[in-house]
Amino acid sequence: MMGAVRRTRRHGRLGPVTTVAAASAAAMALAGCGDVAADQAAIIDGQTVGESELQETTAQLNTIAAEPFTPSGVLSELTRAPFLDRAFAGTSVELTDQETAEFLAQNGLDEPTSLTVDVARARQYQTLLQDPQVMEDPAVAEAVSSLQEITVADIEDLDVQVNPRYGDFDPQTASIVPEDPKWISSEG
Repeated sequence: MMGAVRRTRRHGRLGPVTTVAAASAAAMALAGCGDVAADQAAIIDGQTVGESELQETTAQLNTIAAEPFTPSGVLSELTRAPFLDRAFAGTSVELTDQETAEFLAQNGLDEPTSLTVDVARARQYQTLLQDPQVMEDPAVAEAVSSLQEITVADIEDLDVQVNPRYGDFDPQTASIVPEDPKWISSEG
């Protein structure tokens, strides 16, 4: 067989162009959409939530929470926090970072991240909204009224961008909802 060209396959190796293309595709997939970088979990109302900060906050909250938090759940609480903080500002039940950190320490978490404090404060406000005695306070009634006036447009103005690994922001519920991969279809 003179003159025959012999071809060999190189298993497990990609050529330089293929390697660069694959790396670029992977980076774009991990980076997600918008302005959220691969090492960021979200940008909420101008505040960047780093991937490692989100993981640490979730772990901290899970050391004291009765029901476990997920990273998406933490992000959902953070989307609600600005509205709760504004509504309760200046009321008799306004919570400072110091008071929230003391509450966390009383429950066994001595060195919370600032993100953990933000989530815990949002949760405390939501708990206060369930307390009939607190609701009798006229200042709290005014805060509740301002919360009831929040529209979907107000929530959309919050400018929430989420890394797709955690889901999508749903302004209707002010929460992060799981993202259905485009290749999964319920039709069939």
